[in-house]
Amino acid sequence: MKKRKNQKNTKSKFSKFKFLFLIVFPMVIVIFGFLFLQTEIKFLEKKMYENGKKLEIVQNQLESKLVAVQKLSSEGRIVDIAKSKLGMVRINNKVEYISINQLKIDQIKKIVDSKYE
Repeated sequence: MKKRKNQKNTKSKFSKFKFLFLIVFPMVIVIFGFLFLQTEIKFLEKKMYENGKKLEIVQNQLESKLVAVQKLSSEGRIVDIAKSKLGMVRINNKVEYISINQLKIDQIKKIVDSKYE
């Protein structure tokens, strides 16, 4: 009788260990893995939101700098500076274009070279 009880006890202990090893441990691992992934996803979503806000701020700064460049390079501003600081005069009539060929350029070079030799 004692042998049977010991065998029953060892079998029940073995079956409890087997149950823990085959059912409970994998479930615990799955639960911890799920919780880890869930917190990781929340962290990454938060990081993505923060980076989106930073990107928005940089884009706003870029737009404001582009507006400043447009203001600085506006024709009216350049004309005012040219008139007031440089004493330039704006010509309102159309500028004539003169066509010139290589022969004329060579003739001008010869004249200039002869005067400065």
